[in-house]
Amino acid sequence: MRIGFPRAMLFFEYYPFWLAFFQALGEELVTSPPTHKKIMEAGLKRASDDTCLPIKLLAGHLQSLTAVDAVFLPRMVSTERKTYLCPKILGLPESVHQALPKDVPLLTVDVNWREGRRQVEQSLIGLGRRFGKGPRQVKEALAAAQHWEEAFRAWRLAGLDFEESVNHLEQQLKPTGLRVGLPLRHSRDQAAAKGAATASPCAIGRSQTDRGAHSRRGQAGWSALTSANKDAWPVIALVGHPYLTYEAYANLNILARLKSQAQVRVMEQVDQHEIATQLKGLNKPLFWSQAKRLFGAGRSFVTDPGVDGLIYLSCFACGTDSMTQDLLARQARLNHKPYMVITLDEHSGEAGLITRLEAFLDMLERRRGREAYVSAHGQRLDCYSNLM
Repeated sequence: MRIGFPRAMLFFEYYPFWLAFFQALGEELVTSPPTHKKIMEAGLKRASDDTCLPIKLLAGHLQSLTAVDAVFLPRMVSTERKTYLCPKILGLPESVHQALPKDVPLLTVDVNWREGRRQVEQSLIGLGRRFGKGPRQVKEALAAAQHWEEAFRAWRLAGLDFEESVNHLEQQLKPTGLRVGLPLRHSRDQAAAKGAATASPCAIGRSQTDRGAHSRRGQAGWSALTSANKDAWPVIALVGHPYLTYEAYANLNILARLKSQAQVRVMEQVDQHEIATQLKGLNKPLFWSQAKRLFGAGRSFVTDPGVDGLIYLSCFACGTDSMTQDLLARQARLNHKPYMVITLDEHSGEAGLITRLEAFLDMLERRRGREAYVSAHGQRLDCYSNLM
């Protein structure tokens, strides 16, 4: 079967898992094209007005999946113990069902790791029966999916960007070359040592410090910059849901804009142990899995003296972000770290975004070069000023 998988929302986190799973079952997973103007317009017409921008984009991507036998949209309930995903993600199969192309059926399955591995296996076995697969085949496909999902995370942690990692994954998982149970090195140090040059047979790309020509603000055109010049650029951490951070059309290509003027770090470059360490200081555990990753990675960046500033990328009407970004803003104030929130929706304009990014970068440059000359006398400008 040709199974359609929309390139929106769940794609940016769970595509490696589902690609390996379906190919291990002998099925073909087909993705929609990258977002463009027609996809966004179609989504705005089909989705409810009170949903967030990523769900509106999802509705548009569903409309583009016409040459498939079925569309697959899992119900991701939980990815770990004692947490859930966003309620809107839990209800995706129902909330966007009206956006499906005519006569294209919807395939879905409940994935709830909160209830343990056995529950997930039983759900996937039920899905496998629709393809004529037995329990043993499904369990082997689940093992392959978890293996490649972990490999994908290791590549991201080692510094590969999202598109490079996806290309590498698809090369490795060609139908003629899929191998179930391929040994995987779990060590973070081994992954970092191999870096972007690990998979030379697939030519997966370059390291983050020598990606070629970039442009600098105030210079005309593109110029080849030495690594010494790049090392002098400010370091900016970009924190946000993957379906916003790597959705280039909807976020007005913010990641590429930042990389042309600064050294950029993303939350996928923070390992799970560090995230868990940063979460220990909270009075109460966060309930949402995505909020935990955002806050844990963001707090790591805020407390890192090597990071000059942090940008939180959010979308209008995101309930979990309304809590997470405020918690992170408080941490930024405590650590005197420049912090900016960029909120996106379908009306966001390119000119306004560029102006805000340039102002933020200008502030970082002034802070780096002249902060030592600020007088030590007078009222303090930190969060404790009103308490004195």
